[in-house]
Amino acid sequence: MKILKIVLVVLIILAVGAGSFFYGVNKVRDGLVANYPTIKNLVNGATTEFDSTVSITLTKADDEVLFNYLKGDSKSDTVQFSIPYYARYAVDLSFRNFRVFKNDEGAVEVWLPACMLRYCELKFDGFVVNEKSGASLLKNDNASEVRKKLYEYLIPVIEKDKASQKAAKQTITKALMFYFMPYKLDLKVYIDLVEQALPKVPGVNQSVDDAIKEAINP
Repeated sequence: MKILKIVLVVLIILAVGAGSFFYGVNKVRDGLVANYPTIKNLVNGATTEFDSTVSITLTKADDEVLFNYLKGDSKSDTVQFSIPYYARYAVDLSFRNFRVFKNDEGAVEVWLPACMLRYCELKFDGFVVNEKSGASLLKNDNASEVRKKLYEYLIPVIEKDKASQKAAKQTITKALMFYFMPYKLDLKVYIDLVEQALPKVPGVNQSVDDAIKEAINP
């Protein structure tokens, strides 16, 4: 009888301890979801940087003013030009709303606005027009206007670059995975209303051993 009481006491202690543990874990998980300031800072800081080159075939119909600046003595109906640039893409939550909540299945859903070009700098020292240096165009009387027109024309082109957009969305998704998934929370990320596929992240949703094997045998 004495042994039975001891066993019962031990079982009660274990049950209380397990209950307290799971209660504590759930409190932590709920705290992660409710911590809007941290999530906001996390997303704002998930920036993707690019050093790349944009190449354009420009016609008069595309932008008459820029075309006339760049064509020089050429009689061609098109102008070929390229210019290196540095860009940063991210989601800007400084003036945009976002949503984070647990759905009916217990998964965390994060809804974010569109990814956008946050910063772009054209590198004019690498400016090439019709396979020749465009340096002379940046030293004449119209230099400031040429620079301005290049920015006006190229910013929308760079901002819509699909490869850069995809990489930027993956960076944001990975940051959220590192935040939520170590706590065994299922995650769904939506950017501009589109659900993002969760990439494989070693140590998060992929074992390190599997990652190494894939790297050795792609």
